[in-house]
Amino acid sequence: MFLDEERIDEEEIEKISFEKEFILDLESRANCLTDIREYSHTIHSVESILLLVIFALIANCNTFVEIYLFMNKHIEWLLKYIHFDSGLPSLATIKRVIGMINPKELEDMCNESLKVFLKSNDEFFYKDINYTINDMKAMDGKTANSSDRKSSKNGEISKTNAMSLYSVKEDVCEATEFIEEKTNEIPTGVELLKRVNIENCIILFDALSTQTKTIDYIASNGGFYVAPVKGNQGTLEENIALYFQDEENYKNAKKKSYYQTIEKAHGGPEKREYIFTNDINWIYKKNDWKNLKSIGMAIRTYIDKNGNEVKDIRYFISNIYANKTKLLATAVRKEWMIENGLHLYLDMVFNEDNNKCFLDNSQKNLNIIRKFVLAILKRYKYQTKLSMNSIRFNISMDFENEINIIINKAFNHFTD
Repeated sequence: MFLDEERIDEEEIEKISFEKEFILDLESRANCLTDIREYSHTIHSVESILLLVIFALIANCNTFVEIYLFMNKHIEWLLKYIHFDSGLPSLATIKRVIGMINPKELEDMCNESLKVFLKSNDEFFYKDINYTINDMKAMDGKTANSSDRKSSKNGEISKTNAMSLYSVKEDVCEATEFIEEKTNEIPTGVELLKRVNIENCIILFDALSTQTKTIDYIASNGGFYVAPVKGNQGTLEENIALYFQDEENYKNAKKKSYYQTIEKAHGGPEKREYIFTNDINWIYKKNDWKNLKSIGMAIRTYIDKNGNEVKDIRYFISNIYANKTKLLATAVRKEWMIENGLHLYLDMVFNEDNNKCFLDNSQKNLNIIRKFVLAILKRYKYQTKLSMNSIRFNISMDFENEINIIINKAFNHFTD
């Protein structure tokens, strides 16, 4: 019995030391963040406030008021790991400190911590004798709908629009750029891509980002694109549609490069067909799209609520040859991963759209912290059948015990 108790104690010590290792790593990284406050008036460190907010968001808090209440409720546990040298911070202090942190510095800090503690998937996303694809990365913008304000002492505050780059393989947000207007996603896309290695990766995006400069950057840096086309690319969509409407062109393309799936949907089965072709020499200003190799169409066929058959057709250009139809089809479908794997969670789990906070960079920094927390919680979710809302709710009911389980299971490669 004594030996069994001793063994259990050692296991508990390992868990505690690992938990401390994670927190100490965050603390040391946060200590390097730029603090613009006057030293003589600084009584609460950036790292103490940031750690508090991270653990509060893990524990189902979404607003600054909830974070403040969490701190007072769980102060005994927090004091084991966080140094509040001048007593507990006020609600105003928590808001002010989060609002003054540089968002890019914060995101770099969070991403570096994830690289250390989250196990990476070293396998190729796709590999054959012609192509080695390391990953698919989807980029898209999301607006926090309640983050604007009609007036302030400095004038109007616009809604916060975060354009994110999301790794499909790693299931994590890799980079964020904040922009003022939706139309500014066009130049922001290239700036976002510059922050990560895109070599041998397929970059996914909506038709708004199908621009010659974006395509040129991707292809020039060893990346691949499967880009949707719509009316904002001149007559390109119309010309591709006319090409496939020609019966002979359609049959020839379908015979050589065709892929089909049948999927279950809420209204019944959906058939998805993908047809691509390398016949592109006829395209006007073809060379404007760097390394263009193929064009294609995706047809979704389903029955609407009135019992009528509906066909939804989208058109694409790519620098991947048409005979890789299954890979191209996968890229078409994975474009939606950023919506389902990131934006949906931010709204439905972290209630981002309804979170009002107007102080400096507070909304931007909360967006980054939410993504960091989401990456951790997802690793735990992989091992359970619980929804993300249920996981956070469960943590909130028994934080002191659940946080140990969450950290150790999320980072289980560290304790294998």
